[in-house]
Amino acid sequence: MSSEESDSSSDEDMPLSSLVKNSRSSSRASRGSYKEESAEEEEELEFDDGVESDEGDDDDDGESSDDDAPLSEFKSPKANGESSDDDAPLSEFKSPKAKTAAKKKATKKKATKKKATKKKATKKKSTPKKKTVVKKFESSTKAMISRSSELYLNAKKGKLISELLSRWWYTITWPEPESLPESVPVNCDAMDGFKGVYVTTSGEDVGKILDMRNKDTCPNFINMAKKDSAELQELLLKAIAEQRRQLIEADGEGTQTEKDLGMLEKWAKKVNPKTADKEAIKVLKAVGLYA
Repeated sequence: MSSEESDSSSDEDMPLSSLVKNSRSSSRASRGSYKEESAEEEEELEFDDGVESDEGDDDDDGESSDDDAPLSEFKSPKANGESSDDDAPLSEFKSPKAKTAAKKKATKKKATKKKATKKKATKKKSTPKKKTVVKKFESSTKAMISRSSELYLNAKKGKLISELLSRWWYTITWPEPESLPESVPVNCDAMDGFKGVYVTTSGEDVGKILDMRNKDTCPNFINMAKKDSAELQELLLKAIAEQRRQLIEADGEGTQTEKDLGMLEKWAKKVNPKTADKEAIKVLKAVGLYA
């Protein structure tokens, strides 16, 4: 390769900014050495024999110098479709350590997501615990079952008993006067409103309550359940009639309570005592409380 070709190749690789600087420096140098160049040209004219010089041949070969090339030839790499490193994003110049660290973070996130899904699966598997709690609750409710609750809820005899206990004083005299002591016990005082009940006011047992009433005839569930449905029905109808009579004397006719008593009286009259007793036995046997 000739020296001129190497010079031309080096000039093509040079950036536009360097070419501009070289042109400026060459123009300045040409201004300073104008006189010297004119003197040299005169000398060359004196010794010109009509023979063309080698430099002229080189110029006539059709090769163009970089100084005469237009600026449009010095386009940027982007215009020529070439990609430069200056336009590349910074993410491409990361070190391999940074890339490996990013990959590790991604794998860790995936692992944590898998662990979370496993925890959710374990929560779903823990549902049988709720069943055990329900079983315990059912066993506790069975322990709370009694004769009164079963008869009140599921038998007509139970409703006869509950309605009679709500107004027993209209038809039952208790305590019986013959069962009470003739005089107040020693060191005691009678309680107002409770016949047969006394309070100790002196001696060693001050404050002690003495209940002298007959417990075998007490109007409670145990004693009422011992009666058959026919007797309970009769007592209830008597209690309703007496309650209505006293209500009308106090408040007059047409009250809401009187209407409710009329509805209850109709229901009590329709009850068949024999079927009510059989029904009560079945209900208690189903729960295991029949004796």
